[in-house]
Amino acid sequence: MFALASQPMTPVIVKIVQEPAKEISVADILLGSVGITALFLIGAALLGFLLGGLFIWFRHRQIVREAVGIEGNPYRLNLPTEPPSEHS
Repeated sequence: MFALASQPMTPVIVKIVQEPAKEISVADILLGSVGITALFLIGAALLGFLLGGLFIWFRHRQIVREAVGIEGNPYRLNLPTEPPSEHS
């Protein structure tokens, strides 16, 4: 058992070689920036159409409710406006 511990250890050196980085040209940078800008424009247009549609739907719903006579305030208690008489 002591024979294994007394043997000298030889170190192993491992050298890791990395691949050279890919060169990026000005055209690659411009193409990437145009692509990101197009993504933002498409996203903004979709969000605008969604919010515009929701706004139009909400306004249409509100106009229909007012035409039918339903008030748009869901928190109204419908209490009488006159105080009760004291003829009890």
